[in-house]
Amino acid sequence: MRSAKYSGPGAASDVISIVEVDTPKPGPGEVLVQVGAAGLNPVDVKIRAAAHDFGVIRYSDLPGWDVAGLITEVGSDVTGWAPGDRVYALAAFPAVAHTLAEYVIVAAADLGPIPSTWSTAQAGAGPLALLTAWQALDAAGVREGQRVLVLGGAGGVGHVAIQLAVARGAEVVATGSPAKHELLRSWGATDVVDYRDEDGLAAIAPVDAVIVTVDDTLPPRGAVREGTSVITITGFSSSQTAQLTGWGAAPVQRILVHADGGELAQITELAEAGRVDVHLDSSFSLDDLAAAQERVETGRSTGKVAVIVDPTI
Repeated sequence: MRSAKYSGPGAASDVISIVEVDTPKPGPGEVLVQVGAAGLNPVDVKIRAAAHDFGVIRYSDLPGWDVAGLITEVGSDVTGWAPGDRVYALAAFPAVAHTLAEYVIVAAADLGPIPSTWSTAQAGAGPLALLTAWQALDAAGVREGQRVLVLGGAGGVGHVAIQLAVARGAEVVATGSPAKHELLRSWGATDVVDYRDEDGLAAIAPVDAVIVTVDDTLPPRGAVREGTSVITITGFSSSQTAQLTGWGAAPVQRILVHADGGELAQITELAEAGRVDVHLDSSFSLDDLAAAQERVETGRSTGKVAVIVDPTI
């Protein structure tokens, strides 16, 4: 089968190639998925550029974690799934998965059914961002009637965090550039603020939870009150954490997403009801993976970047 491969650390155009490798066989509890589309995330480009593990996130020269496609074979002990099922998953993260290939092994427990309202490209691009947003909202305990601030509302995680928070009955304030304010509102944000507008940021009233999706960014002081939950997917320095604690925030939590097919199934139900969608910034073929990664590296993509492996799926 064809698969993307990294030759070592470096720029995308210098180290990415498409090679032939053996098609894997599923073991107990696993399925073989014929890949229709895969997704790219900031972690993909960071780990490629460095060519080494990032903490518990494992590096492999055969990359990829997000996937959507068709089950073609099931291993022993697999129930509830059969060849021909359309599925999507965050495969094995933070271990190694190899989804940027024509076929990939996925644990049955990691699978969710692709929403009928989504394209394969949307499903393939979404899992890591969707599960990160879902688990961040869980960590913050977001519930109906609360106010949530999403920093970086137009990014991969941010744009689905807005929708999932609204689906829980929360009111959402989101930051983003003015060019993206209309999109932020279309996803359900009731208030939008330019992330460069210091006066606008300072005017944000206290919220119950803050979801931080961008590097090195503290929430505005006025948004944090006693007990505000602050969840980051990128991390804070010790001094930033101390500053938030001094403002009265609840203990800051940094989350690392994990695969969960049950959560994807719940997200699928919301998608079928029209409550959540994956916005595609752009799509690239597997042969154009270097260009796809370069798009992610700009930091200017809106929503998600998809890699189309088989456009017929």
